[in-house]
Amino acid sequence: MYIWSNSEGAISLLYSRPVFIFFIVVLAALFIIILMQNKKQLVTGLHVITIIIISLFISGLILFLEGIIVDDLNLSEDTISSYMFLIIVALCVINSVTYSFKNKKLQ
Repeated sequence: MYIWSNSEGAISLLYSRPVFIFFIVVLAALFIIILMQNKKQLVTGLHVITIIIISLFISGLILFLEGIIVDDLNLSEDTISSYMFLIIVALCVINSVTYSFKNKKLQ
């Protein structure tokens, strides 16, 4: 299946963390932008939904593939990546709820 040595596998798993951190920063910035918009819309519903779908899909795929690699190498799961994925899911829910309430308030 996968031909990985232990050192390469451990190093390659660390490269997934910056992707999770990037999505957390993007979603936090989106949350701040949603809160700061007043009369003029800086982001639309299409922007919010697109960013949420892309971040959930890519981070979920990375977490799934990381689990497959860890299983093949007989290593333990990286709990930090799991917590980062849960933070991304929570930020996606918060962003969608905040945008829907803010959009109703503006109209």
